[in-house]
Amino acid sequence: MKKKRKIHKDKRGREFIKESYFIGGKQKFRRIYVIDGIPEEEFYKQNATDIDHLKNEEYWLISNEVEFFESQEDSDKQEDDFTEDPKDELPF
Repeated sequence: MKKKRKIHKDKRGREFIKESYFIGGKQKFRRIYVIDGIPEEEFYKQNATDIDHLKNEEYWLISNEVEFFESQEDSDKQEDDFTEDPKDELPF
């Protein structure tokens, strides 16, 4: 059974989870701040809007642009179907 992580509070009242790691044989601790029990980065990924990405200058995360570029790549991959006779288009 997996042990549930304990949520601590810092001096300002922000909640965080302690994560331990080792560097040079010594144990260090990292604070992962949480919002509603979810790590901060995951919370922002789930709840952020395009306006939030614009304010933070994270243009590559804007959903409309991502959808636009994906659709452009798909349309570039499709081959044009020329069923007409090329002789009909000759000017002489």
